[in-house]
Amino acid sequence: MIKVGTRPITLCYIHGFLSGPTAAKARALQGYLQTQGTQLGDIKFEAPDFPDTPQEAYAALRAWLRALKEREPERAVVLVGSSMGGFFSTLLGAEFNCKMVLLNPCTSPQDYFEQLIGPQFNPVTERHFELKPEMITFLRACDEATVIRPEFTRVYLGSCDETLDWRKSMLRYNACDIRFIPGEDHAFTHNFAALIPDILAFALEP
Repeated sequence: MIKVGTRPITLCYIHGFLSGPTAAKARALQGYLQTQGTQLGDIKFEAPDFPDTPQEAYAALRAWLRALKEREPERAVVLVGSSMGGFFSTLLGAEFNCKMVLLNPCTSPQDYFEQLIGPQFNPVTERHFELKPEMITFLRACDEATVIRPEFTRVYLGSCDETLDWRKSMLRYNACDIRFIPGEDHAFTHNFAALIPDILAFALEP
């Protein structure tokens, strides 16, 4: 059972690579909150759009989150980051002292992105862009500087993730609250809706 929140929060969905603010999980979260109305307390939903290239994406997200917290300092921010958005959320959560929910988060993204250098197309936002070799240096530096905040973090891992190795995330976030979901794939396409009450319960905890 979800306890009604005693403080206003902004729930922010941070999408993954080749995705966007209208991703299925973002729509599912927003739809659930809309059906609940004010029953769970004062919860706003945000799903920012940001560039596809990693360095520009991280810079845009930092600027966006800083502005959000300055504009509404009374609201707690909870990040829900999927895949590469989980990597960014880990960095942002540590810097801005935010709670974070990570969905199959990417770890050591420099290894994953090395094979993607070259022209790319995001089918969700319909943007063309190019990944350049120098991004690997940036990602490696971010990865090496990662600070894990277990007290702020809950991680959901699908056992059938076809994109990322969940074992790497299990090791990286071993001190955190990890929820292992048998049979779920990378996008949690089977039953993400069933996880939403659990996600919100964590988000609303004092």
